[in-house]
Amino acid sequence: MNPMQTAAPIAMIRAREGSVTGREPLFTDPYAALFQDGAQEVIELFLRIPFFEEHVRLRTRYIDDAVRRALDAGVRDLVLVGAGFDCRGLRMDEIASAGARVIEVDHALQLEEKRRRLAAANVSIPPHVIHAPADLAVPGELERALCAAGAPERVRALWVCEGLLGYLARDEIRALAEAIARLSAPGARLVANYSTTAWSSEILDRVFAAAGFRSVETPAFDALYRTHIGPEPPPGSEPFALLEAVL
Repeated sequence: MNPMQTAAPIAMIRAREGSVTGREPLFTDPYAALFQDGAQEVIELFLRIPFFEEHVRLRTRYIDDAVRRALDAGVRDLVLVGAGFDCRGLRMDEIASAGARVIEVDHALQLEEKRRRLAAANVSIPPHVIHAPADLAVPGELERALCAAGAPERVRALWVCEGLLGYLARDEIRALAEAIARLSAPGARLVANYSTTAWSSEILDRVFAAAGFRSVETPAFDALYRTHIGPEPPPGSEPFALLEAVL
């Protein structure tokens, strides 16, 4: 199963968040509906995972807040690694208002499909959103993509790896961490999510520490749930965690 297939159920959940009742939506994504028409069997498979919807909702809100914190700290470059159908550059007005830019890194076909769907809906991609096609499995591709996108040699960016680490082996995560560190200026930050059934925080902390990153404490799933949905997550929740680190 590839990332383009799994993007559809995630888009469906993001689209539904704007119409929740009984609480304030955690975010609004008016573009998500453009990407939710994936294979029905894939959508049904993902929606059968216990608490998958809350996982997507909470991780999206946390990363949105990480973007806001970075902007408040003066970061003006956001790099979405494995951007998929993420539309933060379009839906978060704070990014354009701050004069920041978003560099979306993904396979050329994925970005092409994203542009096609947006164009079909008469949605223009603003100048502060830059597509940077790259095959992250190829050594040096991230550096090449960032250079082609006009990023400085070392950028004080917020690197967003949402839904990415689950597709990578440990050596691939190590190579990614090292590449991001080489491209980053001091003060750069990284935020990611991952399944605790696939990775432990200790392993990921060691991998990113070896590249020069210092991990920052992040809230556990149940704490996020109580903060944003509450009062207590039911049993059987999909285990996931957050990684935030600074260079």
